[in-house]
Order: sequence, then structure tokens, then C-alpha cells
Amino acid sequence: MTSTSEQRFLETLLTLSYRAGNLKSYLNEITLGVSRLLQIDWSTVTLCQNGFEQVIASSLDFEGLDQLFSLHGLVTNTVVTTGQTLMVEDVRQNPGVGAVPEGYLCYLGVPLRTAQGITIGTICSFNHQPRRFTPQEVCTVEVFAERAATAIDNYHLYQSQLQFNERLEAEIALRTEELKAAQTKLMEQERLAAIGEFAAMIVHEVRNPLTTVMMGLNYAQKKTVSRISRTPITCPR
Repeated sequence: MTSTSEQRFLETLLTLSYRAGNLKSYLNEITLGVSRLLQIDWSTVTLCQNGFEQVIASSLDFEGLDQLFSLHGLVTNTVVTTGQTLMVEDVRQNPGVGAVPEGYLCYLGVPLRTAQGITIGTICSFNHQPRRFTPQEVCTVEVFAERAATAIDNYHLYQSQLQFNERLEAEIALRTEELKAAQTKLMEQERLAAIGEFAAMIVHEVRNPLTTVMMGLNYAQKKTVSRISRTPITCPR
């Protein structure tokens, strides 16, 4: 790699700016950087899973962005299956590697591997005319592939964390409402218990003098009856 190409490479790396939640813009910058550094016609970043690929970033306007395409028969399938970089100078001379988009003859595919070594996609570069890639050019794309894989992995972790936080917040809100309902119920029970105690106290306070009054009335009634029974009865003459 010449000093000029090294400078361009470093400048391109320095312009890359990734922020959580802005993944597509970052990956588009990568595709543009690869196309510019390799002076190649078209570069894409794809996600691959379960036999399908999804183009999530492109250096050119692409109508199939974010759509799912079957990997069967495509040159990208070879990269995903082997997990290795694939260079095809002229697909017409290598028909067994798989098909490329119509109008393109040259292909460079670099796998996107996570820190766990799992291939999650590719950086694919296409050229209208046959050409060879130098080891330095391949190394350049592999550096960008590492950046892209890290960004995608971090983005998924970030999204997982957001979803976990949302579930946690929902669970906390639910438990808080349940606690408030339990506290309200407890306060109502305590209020009713206090009313019951107060009513019992009132009844007790009323019952004591009433009992005294009743005892007095009973005593007076007995005295009256006793007095009447001792009074002699005089018959008129």
C-alpha cells in the first residue's frame, strides 16, 4: 500500500463515526469508503441468516434495500458458508462460485464475524469489469468488515438492553400499581378497624351509664312494689 493510499485509508477510518441507534448511516459510510478506496463500482453490507440475505447498506441507490433474498445460488452464499474471504476476478471463468448481480463480473466478499467468530453477514464489492485485488486491498476491506461487524453486534446488544429496560420498567410499573392497590386496601382495612374500635368504645361508654340507670330503675321499681305490698288495705264500713 503506497503512502497516498495509506493516507486515504486512515482518513476514511477517521471520518467513520458510529453512535448507538444510527447504524445504517455508519454502514453506508463504510460502503462508500470501501468503494472509494478500492475504486470499485458498488459495495454493500448484508446481514445473512437462515439462508437469506438482507442488504442493509449500499454505496449506490438500491431498490432492494432491507428486502430478503435467498442465498441459494449466490456468490455471497459461498462467503457465508465458508466464513472466508472470496475473490473472483471474472465470474465468467468461475461459474461454480455462484451468481452475482446482472452487469457485474468481478466480486470481493468479506465475512462479517462477531467476537465469538460467528459470521453474521458480508461486505460485498462488485465491479463491472474484471479486476484483481491486491492483498493490501483485501486487508483494507477486512478492517472495514471488522468495524461493521462490531457495530452491528453492539447495535443488537444495545437494542436488547433497551428492550430489557422497557420490560423492567413495565414490570416495575406493574409492581408499583399492585403495591399501591395493596396499600390502599390495607389503609381501608385499618380505617374500618378504627371505626369499629371507635364504635365499640361509644357503645361501651353509652352502655355503662345506661346500665346504671336501668339498675336504678329496677331498684326503684322493687322498692315501690315492696312498699305497696306492705301497705294495709282498709275496707270501707
